[in-house]
Amino acid sequence: MNQLDWEKMREDLKITNVTPATNSSWFVTQSEYTINVGSRVSGNYTNTQVMDSSYERFSEAAATVPSYYPSGYSLLGSTTYVSGSLTDLQSNNGVYMSFRSYASATSPSVLTAHQETTTIGGTTYRLQTLNSADAAGTTLTVSAATTGRKLTDRFVYQLTGVSSIPASTWTIYYRAMKSSPAVDAHADADILIRRADGAVRTTIATDVANSGAITTAWSTLSGTYTWSEYTVLDQTDYLEIDYYIAVTTASPGKTASLRIDDNTLAVADQTRATNIYLPSEYTSEVEFTGSSNTGTWNQLVWSIDSAWTTGSVSVTLQLYNYTLGNYPTSGNGYISYTSSATANTDETKNQTITQNPTQFRNATGYWKMKVRGVKTTTASFDFKADWIEFKPSTLGNYQLDLNGNFTIDLSTYPLAYIQTVEIRLTYRANDAAEKWYLKAYNWTAVAYGDNGFNTTSGHTPTTGWDNYSVNLTSGWQSYVNNNGIMYVKLLDDGPDSNSTIIDIDFLGVRARINGANFSFKNQGSLTSHLVSLWIINSTYHRRYDLDIFINSADTLSYIRADISLPSGQYTVKAVTGKGNIAVYTGG
Repeated sequence: MNQLDWEKMREDLKITNVTPATNSSWFVTQSEYTINVGSRVSGNYTNTQVMDSSYERFSEAAATVPSYYPSGYSLLGSTTYVSGSLTDLQSNNGVYMSFRSYASATSPSVLTAHQETTTIGGTTYRLQTLNSADAAGTTLTVSAATTGRKLTDRFVYQLTGVSSIPASTWTIYYRAMKSSPAVDAHADADILIRRADGAVRTTIATDVANSGAITTAWSTLSGTYTWSEYTVLDQTDYLEIDYYIAVTTASPGKTASLRIDDNTLAVADQTRATNIYLPSEYTSEVEFTGSSNTGTWNQLVWSIDSAWTTGSVSVTLQLYNYTLGNYPTSGNGYISYTSSATANTDETKNQTITQNPTQFRNATGYWKMKVRGVKTTTASFDFKADWIEFKPSTLGNYQLDLNGNFTIDLSTYPLAYIQTVEIRLTYRANDAAEKWYLKAYNWTAVAYGDNGFNTTSGHTPTTGWDNYSVNLTSGWQSYVNNNGIMYVKLLDDGPDSNSTIIDIDFLGVRARINGANFSFKNQGSLTSHLVSLWIINSTYHRRYDLDIFINSADTLSYIRADISLPSGQYTVKAVTGKGNIAVYTGG
């Protein structure tokens, strides 16, 4: 006896029953329902897959009018437009309309001479910044062998976000020394505005802020300069201070020096210019305007999604109240928050107004909202508007409209053997005066409908659990595509004044067929592989291919939509891959 013979002897397959199959199994949605009008209250789609005590609850909601978006904007203060368009505000998609802030407050600032450099028009300059010294220090030494003003170096500060520099009295401090008592010298400065291409735009002052006499020991000297207000012509320009040592008595081989960017020194001893009024606060303000309808509203939802190019901006959002004649400072029409500490973080803010929502439009439906962002900072920032929506709802217009996706298994129930399709709903509604309707997507008409259904009159609930079924009759093929996909819609009778609650226990579709259901049991110790099936009677003798596996001790219910059982007595034979045959006689 070989191995095959031994395994064949151990195989024991039985056909325990054969019955006509008139229905497929139920096919249920495998994803959440799409709610077109209304809202989900509790549960999820998995609670609608089996007829049991669990359910998904939905509520009718006021059908909304179309959302409205800004059709115009106004720049407030000295806010400037950067990029983007109003159409970018119609979807929350990370495409922005951007606006740049302006300096809304100034305060006395200190520009400290640093050793770091930048290049302007091919020439190297050192930086002066709003930060105190942060390095070990650099000594700038000039020769004292001849008299005259000796340039130690040029220091620049870019005027980005600066619209003007107000008048004030500057004090410039010099950390300086000379190498010999034989030298007489003092420190002074030139002040100018340099363009981004390297050319001088304006010379403000020459040989000013003269210090006292430089000594042979390191000391911090100072001089003052009366600055007149200057209006910045181009914010790519630089404020430049050129530090000089003026030698009035020379000595061969001797030097004089200026010490910069030395963090071992107290701030009071560092080389710097003080009392320069520079921006300490920036503000961005934009007013958006739009139109809407003049219906009777029961609520209004206004939303803004935006980001800021710096963190922790104090943001105020306001919706204009036409009854009060101004922008609210609290309550409805007012939102305030501090933006994310992380720059460029999108944040969505919205408010639902249910009390007098029509106060936030004028007689023709016109509306406007204002966005204001303020931050104490020395650098300008941008407001990036991503999405702005003005969305009212109409009074007494409650509806529910939802749809789900269902897929019939065509590998088991081929389209050629489907006779029709059924849809079944098990539900409970708390309003017995409102009908409910089942519809399906018609792939030919490219729309939802119920043409060809056995009933199109809807179903009236009892307020208890109800079953509502429809049969698609001979027109079912318009509602099932070639992949077995169906879209099923549940909706109410139309808008009414009550917000109905509906619980869905089960919603599914199934195919009606003229097939057969075969029950197999593997009583052997090995897995059986069924390869063919024979249906035989006195006039009928037909073979069907199989490719199914049944583990030891398992039973299997196997439906074939393409096999119709003959009338009268018949014999069914199932053949395994090892050549064994199970036989069943019915009729």
